Amino acid sequence: MSAIRLGRLRPRAAAFFAYQARPAQHPLLREAADAFIAGGFRVLAVPALRQALGRRAGYAAGPALARRAALLVSLGGDGTLLGAAQLAAPLGRPVLGVNLGGLGFITAFGPDALAERIRALLSGPCRIELRRMVRAELLRKGRRLAVLDALNDLVVARPGVGRLARMQASVDGRFLASFRADGLVFSSPTGSTAYNLSVGGPMVDPSSPVLLLSLISPHTLSHRPLVLPQASVLELELPEPGLELAADGRRALPLHVGDVLRLRRSPLSVDLAFAPDHDPWSVLRDKLGWQGASAGTGGLRA
Repeated sequence: MSAIRLGRLRPRAAAFFAYQARPAQHPLLREAADAFIAGGFRVLAVPALRQALGRRAGYAAGPALARRAALLVSLGGDGTLLGAAQLAAPLGRPVLGVNLGGLGFITAFGPDALAERIRALLSGPCRIELRRMVRAELLRKGRRLAVLDALNDLVVARPGVGRLARMQASVDGRFLASFRADGLVFSSPTGSTAYNLSVGGPMVDPSSPVLLLSLISPHTLSHRPLVLPQASVLELELPEPGLELAADGRRALPLHVGDVLRLRRSPLSVDLAFAPDHDPWSVLRDKLGWQGASAGTGGLRA
């Protein structure tokens, strides 16, 4: 964790990233753009935001958008932020997540007092959290065919529902097990609250030096989620056809019989921007509806 001042970033350009913008969100998007412009930033945006932002912004798509800006602003839910992270990570650009979607585990804040929050970040300190990504290398007949990086998770599964997949797994060159399950989730600490959580995997602090392996509906109930050291390499041999590999829920890559997947920590990382007082445990408490004793009061927190 470190602190920077977003207002001192160069070039003074913010790239707005979203997959879509519903008409009801247009006023919020314009409010965010006006706050950046008032802070001395030029606003760039993906073409999907043209109707919402009009002449407030210049427009570019994909990597060109990220190259022209010092900061990426994700406008949506966690899925939108994952897309922004894919553009930002290779360039070392920080990402500010504004939650206009659902859960928003890894976004900085929601739409309330949006302009005020943006002004505060541009004029004062900003908390930066480095989040390591995970990487999959696809080997076919000994040749590396593809490399995929993900901020949350890599998932190996069949595209159909309820169809068992078989995989031979080893860790650091030592045989681990033969898995039969609907699929497998290989997660970063950041992704522990994503698909990993929904299949019963553990939640860990985003800064933890670990990797997470969780099976989707394993055929054998004794197969439990695993927490691996961050330097570990999980290797999967695929003896059956019909499997796919997805990175952060996108870019499904078809896999062949005999393919080998090497899953590990990626050399890439993403710098997520938050307010100085950001509390990730408060986010979990609110999003998951946890209740318990309120510190210092002895009472119950609703």
